[in-house]
Amino acid sequence: MPESPGVPPAFQHDLDHLRDLLDHNTDWIWEVDAQGRYTYCSAMVTQLLGRTPEEVIGRTPFDFMPPAEAARVAGTFGEIVGARRPFSGLVNRNQRPDGSIVILETSGVPLFDAAGALRGYRGIDRDISALGERVLQLEAVYDSTPVALCTVDRDGRIAMANRAMGELLGRGAAELPGLRIAELLPAALDWMAADFALADADSAAPLASHEVEHDGRWLHVTPHALRDALGAVAGLSLAWLDITARKRAERQLTEANQQLNLYARQDYLTGLYNRRYLDERLAREIGRAQRDGQPLSVCMVDVDHFKDYNDALGHLAGDACLRSVARTLAQDVMRPGDLVSRYGGEEFVVVLAATDGDGAARVAERLRAAVASLGLPHPTAPAGCVTVSVGLVSCRPQRSGTELDVATLLRAADRALYAAKRAGRNCVAAEPDQRQAH
Repeated sequence: MPESPGVPPAFQHDLDHLRDLLDHNTDWIWEVDAQGRYTYCSAMVTQLLGRTPEEVIGRTPFDFMPPAEAARVAGTFGEIVGARRPFSGLVNRNQRPDGSIVILETSGVPLFDAAGALRGYRGIDRDISALGERVLQLEAVYDSTPVALCTVDRDGRIAMANRAMGELLGRGAAELPGLRIAELLPAALDWMAADFALADADSAAPLASHEVEHDGRWLHVTPHALRDALGAVAGLSLAWLDITARKRAERQLTEANQQLNLYARQDYLTGLYNRRYLDERLAREIGRAQRDGQPLSVCMVDVDHFKDYNDALGHLAGDACLRSVARTLAQDVMRPGDLVSRYGGEEFVVVLAATDGDGAARVAERLRAAVASLGLPHPTAPAGCVTVSVGLVSCRPQRSGTELDVATLLRAADRALYAAKRAGRNCVAAEPDQRQAH
């Protein structure tokens, strides 16, 4: 080894010893400048690449790789340089002058000048040819799978990530190592600590999948615990699947089902609830009144002389008349717990929860007056306009005794309605209370 001029003998001895260590280390030690050109190579490069240090200095690592491999590794290394970060475990194929392939694992750290500018990288390469092809195949599968994959350490930092993970986060995959997953996907905070705790407590316990919302998308994440040689949890492997399309389809299906359910309960002509829903709802209201000891009232409303109206003006006008009456009844029954439904033909039923006979009579009269005030012309009616008759019944169901059912209550309201018709129509009549023993 030639001596360096002006260097003291003792220091020269140490320098020679260091060079000897570098040149005979089983790993190839190197430095490159900011453009990726080798500025230093230890002698091990000859054993690994079949080239002398002098043949390598001034050239780039990609000059010694097959073209497709050079393009792949250059893209990855470009992202590393762009992030100005250290890297490790970069597996790559290199071609010797005789055409044979050697597979190296490369690691390096960035070098900066006094002003903080990147001046290159220093690192090592080691020969992993015995297992390297298998590693490259697995790495290719990992990187090319359409499922976003990453691993995180105990601190929640990304250790490795594939291309799909980078696309999911709108970054290059090489930019992700070292970043905290919770900073990129804040929803991970909701479950990651619990997953680590479960994995620590029970090595056999599977970790549940999670659904998280991020940036307008829905993601399904499946975690698996990664353990070291002693069985301790070293991190998590996470598989992310974009399920936004599925969630949208589920939401559309839910909305469609809700719409169908509404149609099943709705009268097609008036938009009010139909007879089927009336029976269901009235049964619930009777049960609630029994439990709470509250009164319950029902009004049956009938459009007066409606057959004559249809005969005189036609069925289309009759339909429009029913819609107007329905709209008026719905607007005038203002409490959210009350119900207005079409009973059939020109008849409507109003269910008034927690309302006694006096209160129901006031509501019934208000409904009658509201319809009359519409002033819908009726050519053959005594009043000259459309009117309604209202029959009402009130009850206070008891918790014990003969059960009061929907049919009994509606029959009572119907009797009250016919009493109003016999009284001359355009009026309100009440049926005696339908009640069990007080």
